[in-house]
Amino acid sequence: MRLSDQIGIDSDIMQKLPADVVKRQIFIFNGISLMLLVVGLISAVSATVYALILFHSWLIAIGVGLFIGAVVFNLYRLFLMTGLDLKGSTLAHYHTKHENHYREHNLYALDGTAYQHADEVLKGWAVTAKDKLRSKIDVNPNAPRNLFTIAVRVFVMALLAVIFANGLETLMFSQQINMALADLKQVLPPEDWTYKYILTPDPDEPFILVNANSLLLTFDALASGLGNWKLWMDIMVLAIYMIPLLIIYRSQEVRHGAYVQELALHEINKTTYHYLITQKYCHVIFTEIKDMKLYFNKYSNEARRQIVTEQK
Repeated sequence: MRLSDQIGIDSDIMQKLPADVVKRQIFIFNGISLMLLVVGLISAVSATVYALILFHSWLIAIGVGLFIGAVVFNLYRLFLMTGLDLKGSTLAHYHTKHENHYREHNLYALDGTAYQHADEVLKGWAVTAKDKLRSKIDVNPNAPRNLFTIAVRVFVMALLAVIFANGLETLMFSQQINMALADLKQVLPPEDWTYKYILTPDPDEPFILVNANSLLLTFDALASGLGNWKLWMDIMVLAIYMIPLLIIYRSQEVRHGAYVQELALHEINKTTYHYLITQKYCHVIFTEIKDMKLYFNKYSNEARRQIVTEQK
């Protein structure tokens, strides 16, 4: 199984492309998939760190980490796959408004005669219409984009990057944080609230990783210790989270690449075939209904049905 399969790339559709194009597209999507796995791993590790500080249990922490990592991975996958739209491609005219495709290829004229043909014939007509549409593909790289949806996706992923960057940094500098917390505990009186409830563990729940019961105090110690370096580390994590989105929205080879065009043609072809099949069987069912008479009894909810057959 390829890495690209993890983000929803259809291998069967990919194989319809020329061999050199398939190799290039798979290389790109495998790289994007690897980036998403790294983002999911960072999120899982960071969530595990947070859970350790809050619950002091490895079992709960690992469960929370795996869950959060899976959620972030699938959310990012959703953002990326829905970003592979057809804006700027001539296929958009047919992909969202199928009636344009039916009208241009005279498929509406088959509404009354589709029932006369086998399903394979209807499938052939749909494929022929798709092949004609393939020759009309053209892409305008300067087409306007929906800036609102782009801004929402960037904001959500940037927010997650900042949140999970703190957890990753806490794991990396846990020893230094514990040294700072130990120094703080020495200067506080034993009756102080922070000393009793934040820096002192419960007898049944010893500290794990960080010697504190507070995320805010942990982050404060982390920020005080790293200074300006924390900003640079946050930016590095932010860049890791943003690179896949940047590739999707800036690379025409991905956003309007051969795979996206072939996927759109496949969906248009499937919709066209289903339209013709629907017209065929609607006619068949309608004919059967017309040959059927129902007799209702005035004093009963039951109905008697009689099939009327044509006399030859």
